[in-house]
Amino acid sequence: CHGTNGRAVEGASVPGLAGMPREYLTLQMQAFKSGTRPATVMHQIAKGYSEAQIAELATYFAAQPK
Repeated sequence: CHGTNGRAVEGASVPGLAGMPREYLTLQMQAFKSGTRPATVMHQIAKGYSEAQIAELATYFAAQPK
């Protein structure tokens, strides 16, 4: 959904994750997981990740070039 290596295609309705600040992505994933941020699918996906996995995802995407 978010594109190869987190780079969404131009005009996509979902944001690219590549280069997103680690702290921001971590907070958003935690909000999806807890249900405090509404979503169509991400709240279900995020529930499957541990806090350590969320941190690893955020670190990975933050390091990717936009």
